[in-house]
Amino acid sequence: MSIDPDVRTTTLPNGLRIATALMPGFRTVAISAYLRVGSRDEPAPLNGLSHFFEHMVFKGTEQRDARAITLEIERVGGSINAYTAKDHTACETVMLAEHADTALDVLADVLTRSVFPADEIERERRVILQELGDAADDPESVAQDAFDALAFARQPLGRPIMGSARNVRRITRDDLLAHQRRHCTASNLVITGVGGVDHDRFVAMVEQRFGHLPAGEPLPRVKARYVGGFKHLDDDTEQTSVVLGWPIPGRTDPRHATYELLGELLGGGMSSPLFQAVREQRGLAYQIDAWTDGLEDGGLLQVTAGVSPRNLRELLHVTLDVVHSAARRIDADDVERSRNQQAMRLARSLERPASLAEWLGRDLLMHDRIVLPGERLAQTLAIDEAALRAATAEMLSARPTLTLAGRAGRGNPETLLERAMAG
Repeated sequence: MSIDPDVRTTTLPNGLRIATALMPGFRTVAISAYLRVGSRDEPAPLNGLSHFFEHMVFKGTEQRDARAITLEIERVGGSINAYTAKDHTACETVMLAEHADTALDVLADVLTRSVFPADEIERERRVILQELGDAADDPESVAQDAFDALAFARQPLGRPIMGSARNVRRITRDDLLAHQRRHCTASNLVITGVGGVDHDRFVAMVEQRFGHLPAGEPLPRVKARYVGGFKHLDDDTEQTSVVLGWPIPGRTDPRHATYELLGELLGGGMSSPLFQAVREQRGLAYQIDAWTDGLEDGGLLQVTAGVSPRNLRELLHVTLDVVHSAARRIDADDVERSRNQQAMRLARSLERPASLAEWLGRDLLMHDRIVLPGERLAQTLAIDEAALRAATAEMLSARPTLTLAGRAGRGNPETLLERAMAG
């Protein structure tokens, strides 16, 4: 029995791609727009522009002011949100299926007809500066930004999504208008609808509102180049935030699925080897996780934890021991657990319209095709212990990245990085 939903895709004459997934019995629909532009696509002086743009599209168009934009969605019981990532920008709505036309009206308005009022720019600039201040006070965020900057040193991919306060202060209305003209084109845009949606009717509604967009050119990108290294950001905090990681293949590489399963196996639950060794057996930290982050041309497997400075050195020793041991031997129970956890996560995403909408959008942006759930599940179930051990060994052959935000305690944690490099 197939687990695949009823997914259909259409490409409009101007190159805009549309994907729908019918979920029988659902009265709601998640309708989203995904732009193939993120922080990795920005010049250094304008790092943070995509995030600023994402904030500003809700602040006024040729037809609606800021309040009217959200009221149009909320008056029919819907919700609207947006986010910026390294490689894309998303605007997402959820509402009753009979109001799909309202969602598409608003999405087309904010993405193609925003006017970026000067007073709203200055108001939102202050908001983003506050957001940056909050992030600067969060050791986890500081450690993650430092990790990215080392993993992809001297590349746009290593810069923070929100940019710097200096850049946020210099972004102008002309920058925002130029960003809209360049990136809000049909070749860089995907529209998805998931839930109680009829594909042909949805395509007609999208074409009515987005069919006029110029085709534009697909956004060229410089291929990611992993570097790695060590950095300690000293701060007087109770807990030290740790991010340790290695490069893995990107999402367009067939091997990526093996590394996703490896991340799940190492630290994806309370019975995982990392959680057991760090918390249950030694009480070194409240939480430790392992997870993967994948772009089209590269990815990372990361281990993150918060730890008392006095436990830092032992935590790093134990973590490295667990990861290195996976290159030699993996318990059958852990393989079974991680496979089933991945299958469960896959099943849950198929029951959540917003999650499935994002899945469809990112697949079209990255692969230019939908990788159906059945194909993904088959990939996961085909991964055995030998493949996981080989993936671990390959990962560990690369230089790791380690960042610490907080106090380091006794000793020099950089020696552990050297140990990891030596295997």
